[in-house]
Amino acid sequence: MNKTIIVVGVVIFFFISWFTGFVTEINEDVDVNYGFHEKELITGDKAISGTLSIEENQKIWSTSPVKDKMLSLFPKFIEMKNFIDDNMEDSDFKTKLLNNIDSVNERYIGGELTQQSAKASLSKF
Repeated sequence: MNKTIIVVGVVIFFFISWFTGFVTEINEDVDVNYGFHEKELITGDKAISGTLSIEENQKIWSTSPVKDKMLSLFPKFIEMKNFIDDNMEDSDFKTKLLNNIDSVNERYIGGELTQQSAKASLSKF
């Protein structure tokens, strides 16, 4: 009887140890604050985020705290571009985003866009 309890205890201990390691490994790969791919997009993990399409990046971008921080810098377009350059990995999406910031900047300075419409254009990207 005592040997059975000890064996069951050892098996339970090993199972809990394995399960804890498994959950820790998953937690390192997925940041629950951002979701499956957003952590890689923000932190620059090229192993996964390099495979994302432009549409997937735009979907992630639409709810990203990086986007909110960038918009808080408006109308300081140079600071916005520097922030994006420093906080996003190099990708087609990043290039298109920086080009969009330039385009909105030119139209805003040229008087084509109001402050509200310029910020809306940046937000919709």
